[in-house]
Amino acid sequence: MKKILIILSIGFMVTLFIFFKSQKSPDLTISFYHWENSFNQQDIKEKLYIKVLDISYSTKLEILTSNIIKIPKDFVPVIYITNETMQNVDYSLISKAILEGLKKYEFNEVQIDCDWSESTQSNYFKLLEDLKGKLNKTLSATIRLHQIKYYQKTGIPPVDYGLLMYYNMSTITDLNTKNSILDNDIAKKYHYNFDSYKLKLKLALPLYSQAIQFRDNKALSIFEGVKKSDFDENFKEISQKRYEVLKSAYFKGRYIYKGDVFRFEDSELKDIKIALADFLKISENRFDEIVFYTLKYKNKYDLEKLIKGNL
Repeated sequence: MKKILIILSIGFMVTLFIFFKSQKSPDLTISFYHWENSFNQQDIKEKLYIKVLDISYSTKLEILTSNIIKIPKDFVPVIYITNETMQNVDYSLISKAILEGLKKYEFNEVQIDCDWSESTQSNYFKLLEDLKGKLNKTLSATIRLHQIKYYQKTGIPPVDYGLLMYYNMSTITDLNTKNSILDNDIAKKYHYNFDSYKLKLKLALPLYSQAIQFRDNKALSIFEGVKKSDFDENFKEISQKRYEVLKSAYFKGRYIYKGDVFRFEDSELKDIKIALADFLKISENRFDEIVFYTLKYKNKYDLEKLIKGNL
């Protein structure tokens, strides 16, 4: 009887070992976005997704080319396109501009960043198909949460994979918004259809902070990179992370007026950890690469510990 109990105990321990081993977190790799209009950094070891073209539309097609002085070894050129551009310009003209803008670079992959809508889906998907055929390179596209939940309406872009932008998920111009950068309560409302979404995904998470300036309940401007401590002087906290200007003065190089209200937003560590855990839980068809936005905040947290669940 004693031998049987020992054998059963050993069997139980082996089963537990196998179970916990199977539950081990995946080996995740870290990459970064670089979203400035110039790049001249050396000795960058991480893979970078660098914005090289900014394409918009006013009365005509407007193209802003980033000044990439030092091209890193492992980089993916990213082209940002406004949805308004897709509404007003035929895909063939946009494709021509992109192909011309990419001639100076050597790359194995290109990423297109566009928050398309139902009305621009056809034009945008034609652009992706055209680029895919002419570039003969890996082509990826950014994906928003709502484009997965409602993919039967928004469609699935014809690319090799998608990069899920797990930030900018609520209305930034609404004074009552809690945190437009990352709000996991809002994100959870879009945790649908991941099991049936056919495009393999990578995950992008935020590291930045910002403050939105309001006057008479209307959003005026965004101050990126501010810290909570920036509101210690000449501000009064009127509610959680909302600060009223006490005296008209310059703030971060811009003149602000008494009575203006600022909503401070940050990519907080606890929220990033929840977002990462949620994504790993709901998305089985994924790559084990996490892209952080952006490179200039890479030292904000210990990201290696973060992705290993030790922070």
